[in-house]
Amino acid sequence: MRNWEIKSRNRFCSACESPFQTGQVYHCVLDFGAAEPRRNDYCERCFQGESLSAARAGPEKAYWRSSFKRLYTPVEEQETIRKDMAQRLLEKYVQSEKPEHVNLCYILALLQERNKLLLPRTRTRDRDGAWITVYEYVQTGDTFLIRDPGLSLSEAEAVQAQIKQLIEAEKQSAEIREEEGADGDRGEDVESSPAVIREQT
Repeated sequence: MRNWEIKSRNRFCSACESPFQTGQVYHCVLDFGAAEPRRNDYCERCFQGESLSAARAGPEKAYWRSSFKRLYTPVEEQETIRKDMAQRLLEKYVQSEKPEHVNLCYILALLQERNKLLLPRTRTRDRDGAWITVYEYVQTGDTFLIRDPGLSLSEAEAVQAQIKQLIEAEKQSAEIREEEGADGDRGEDVESSPAVIREQT
């Protein structure tokens, strides 16, 4: 089983289709039995039904309980929000099945967990017996299934060094784009005017 990213928490109960209200408790059941993992979110009333409560059990199921938060921010704020570099890298490589990317996503997820950006909801085993951690991104509710590749300490340190290099490369690319955009806006010759790089936020 590879890593997965599942977009995102539902705004409506999967059973009665009632909209969730801010602060409302909901129950999430993640089903690994299908070709792709399927997420369902239930309100308290629907989940108390015998069939739904039983649905949380089983070797190919994951379950957690949380409270609903609005995902929306004003459009002008959304346009200025820049994702954390590590989060961008996680989203970039999470669908890859290459072993080196599985290792990369595992360490990236641990870093995001340490920074309290990803919440570990539960752990389960896939069909190959490997541990899978189900994470939920705090701000958006996106769900990530991250496989534990069983790295040794030296392997983990090597992946961390790789992540540092990738983040630096992302920063340099962002700075170049910012610089080119600033030069283009001014309409000035780059050689005759010092470059202006706007501060990354």
